[in-house]
Amino acid sequence: MKKIVLTLLLASSFTMAHAAEYVKQNGALSLSTGSGTAEFNINASHGNASGVCNMEGIAESVGAGAGQRNRWVYSDSSSACVAVISELKDGSVYVMTRNCENYCGVSAVGSMDGNYREQ
Repeated sequence: MKKIVLTLLLASSFTMAHAAEYVKQNGALSLSTGSGTAEFNINASHGNASGVCNMEGIAESVGAGAGQRNRWVYSDSSSACVAVISELKDGSVYVMTRNCENYCGVSAVGSMDGNYREQ
C-alpha cells in the first residue's frame, strides 16, 4: 500500500507545472505554464502610492509574435479587462493590460504593465 501511495505522489508531482517568478520595480509576476494555458498572478503598484493592483487568472495561448517565445491572453468575462502576457526570447515577460482598472486602487492604475525579469 505504501508503494502505491508513494508512486501516486511521485506521478502527480511530475504533472504539476512549476511557477516561474518575475519582478520589475514595484511589481511581481508568478507564471505557471501548461498545455495551451498559463496561470498567472500579478501584484504591482507605483511605488510609495497607497494603491495596489492584483490580478490572477488563467490566460489562453495565442500565436507568439516576433521576438516572443509564447504569448497568452486573459480576458475577464465580467468586465472589458484584457491582459496580454508575452514571454520574450530573452527570457523576460512583458505584460500589457487594457481596461483593468477594477483590479487596481486608483493610484495604481497602469502599474501592472511593463517588462518583468526572472527572479
